[in-house]
Amino acid sequence: GTFSTNELDDLVTAARVIEESFCDLEDTGLAEAFTTLRSTAASFEDEPHVSIYIQAAALGGAAVQRTMGFRMHDVQVRGALATARGSIIEMQTGEGKTVVSGLAAVIRAAVDNTVHVATTTDYLAERDHEAVAAIFAILGIRSAVLSLDASPEETQRNYQCNVVYGPGYLFGFDYLRDQLQIRESEELTLGRDVLECINGTSFRESLVQTQHKCIIVDEADSVLIDEAATPLILSGSETFAESTEAYAHAKQLAVELIEDNDFTVDRPQRQIELTDDGRERIYTALREIGRLELSRPWTTYIENALYAEHLLVRDEHYVVRDEEISLVDQLTGRIFDDRTLRGGLHQAVECKEQLKINPPNRSMARITRQRFFQMYDTVCGMTGTASGSEAELEHFYGAPIVPLQPNVPSKRIELPTRFFDCWESKLAAIVDEVQRLRQTRRPILIGTRTIRESVLLDETLREHGIECTILNGVQDEDEAAIISTAGHVGSLMIATNMAGRGTDIKLTPESRELGGLHVLATQRNSSHRVDRQLAGRAARQGDPGSCQFFVAADDDLFQQYGQKFSEQIRTAAQSTGESVRDFSAQLYQLQQMIEQHAYESRRKLVHHDNWMDQIRESMVGSV
Repeated sequence: GTFSTNELDDLVTAARVIEESFCDLEDTGLAEAFTTLRSTAASFEDEPHVSIYIQAAALGGAAVQRTMGFRMHDVQVRGALATARGSIIEMQTGEGKTVVSGLAAVIRAAVDNTVHVATTTDYLAERDHEAVAAIFAILGIRSAVLSLDASPEETQRNYQCNVVYGPGYLFGFDYLRDQLQIRESEELTLGRDVLECINGTSFRESLVQTQHKCIIVDEADSVLIDEAATPLILSGSETFAESTEAYAHAKQLAVELIEDNDFTVDRPQRQIELTDDGRERIYTALREIGRLELSRPWTTYIENALYAEHLLVRDEHYVVRDEEISLVDQLTGRIFDDRTLRGGLHQAVECKEQLKINPPNRSMARITRQRFFQMYDTVCGMTGTASGSEAELEHFYGAPIVPLQPNVPSKRIELPTRFFDCWESKLAAIVDEVQRLRQTRRPILIGTRTIRESVLLDETLREHGIECTILNGVQDEDEAAIISTAGHVGSLMIATNMAGRGTDIKLTPESRELGGLHVLATQRNSSHRVDRQLAGRAARQGDPGSCQFFVAADDDLFQQYGQKFSEQIRTAAQSTGESVRDFSAQLYQLQQMIEQHAYESRRKLVHHDNWMDQIRESMVGSV
């Protein structure tokens, strides 16, 4: 089981004492001590004795001192011990979660053959591994980071290391690729076993992910909750040929259909449905068109065309690069060239943008993220925003939340949210506020929800003579290079969610004296946790800083979920367009309602997945 509060107090005290004695060892002595500790841990049949955790934490702490040049705070060691024992710790942003996860990986590496460390993005996986790789190396722990571009042989070598970093979704996709290989091997001839015996080989030798001992999840609420709203699906090209003319005809017909008469749009649920009149109209049109090579029902072509037209927005849900559609991750703001929409929807978007229509993909293997992570013996991790999600994390993953107090009290000043009647009024106020803040020379981070909004805001500020740096996934500059200057005096950066979770904006001594980073958010997100992550870019590790949100009645949040709320904001607006009332309480209630609906959706997804498994098992059993 997990450690209690009193146990953690005792463990930290004991580990800190032993750590000092380990600091006297040579580098080779540290590695030898860790090897001996692993051998001792392996002698336990069940859960290793608590002394293993103490000594591993002490060795890891000594390795941090030796390689990184500082002594970890007690609260960081406490967090690593709690994580390694199977908890999800809640640490405030800027409290050093990267080194805490590294120490937790050291502790688990003393107990398990292999430890996986999952992050939200490949960039953060590479950054975090690079930051702590020296700790692993000095202790003789082999570590690696997964790469999307790696060959199967390189990926297999990486998984053979003691500690493996990678984005959470990549661990899942590697598992699905292994399952495909197993399935294909089972479909081979009966002589396969004989051939393998003669050759002395087995198809299982080429599998990459052979163990699911422990996974440490950074930004656990994002990976285990937000991303878990959709399953992991591994796709391959369709084997049949279809006419691209079907997409062109569907697009033309979709433009002619009338909303509420021929089809309905449920924007909160993001669903399109044809009415009876609409169905009759599209099949009448199909008879007039004549013969078409269809790979799915005609209604699906039309609904996909309608979805692409009414619910998918360029530079928000996708971008067009090099004459190709690239999808934008709505949680991280990152652009993925290797992801596609399913069921012909990707082709509908290509047709909408007048691009070459590529062959559709078919689903070859799928798994819910909940089920994938449940395969691990231990699921643990850390985040700055776990509160409010305790029940779901405990229910699906068996991981209790352990809140930790910051090492240094936060100095963040959270200014009241400002409410406006429309985007134009809000934009004018943002420009005025930026001009005022520029006089202070403090660094400013403006957080936008979409790429489209970041570009529009940049153009507006430039019209007022204000130069900006943009971080939205479209720019050519290196992400790390852009972030490295964001905390400098006079810096002004506009960013999507790419500058949210995991982004550490470092201040200079002068910018710290001026008041630190100010975060200005142009919208509220549907999740209060995402708002807290953006605000958490300011005032990290005891630095000064501030944040403020600007909200308009026509923001997507209200258009999708709270149109009555939107009217209240407009009614309370003054001649400047700004409301005289504070709607923060109502806004928080709206976010809580959306979160509850999202939880119900995830619960139904898992329930359906379990039901499908029962059906498959019963069919196999009856054969």
